[in-house]
Amino acid sequence: MRSLPILALCWLLGASGQVLGQATVVACDNAQTTAAMRECEIGRLKRADAGMNAAYQRLNARLDRRGREKLRAAQQAWLKFRAAEADYQADSARGGTLAPLIAVSVQADLTEARRKELEKADREFK
Repeated sequence: MRSLPILALCWLLGASGQVLGQATVVACDNAQTTAAMRECEIGRLKRADAGMNAAYQRLNARLDRRGREKLRAAQQAWLKFRAAEADYQADSARGGTLAPLIAVSVQADLTEARRKELEKADREFK
């Protein structure tokens, strides 16, 4: 089994959700169990997905038919990549309770990065 990098493990153990309300921040900052940390990361992934989908829709609305087709194909490929990358990274904890936490954390990180890419493309659209 591959070992999880120390930096990643420290980040996972200190995982916290973005601000939705003070209770969410406190609950995620004090998450002590893998299950609680996973729930915090699931919330972060849901927020990241919503932001990415909004950025996608804004960009999509600006494109012509051909551009929309290319964006849709790119997004579908990216979604497959996100799933495969999360599965790959979670394999470092294969069979353990940390694997689902790693997978959702990777998905959230990648989704936040994709939102930024889509927002940049929208800003640069001419």
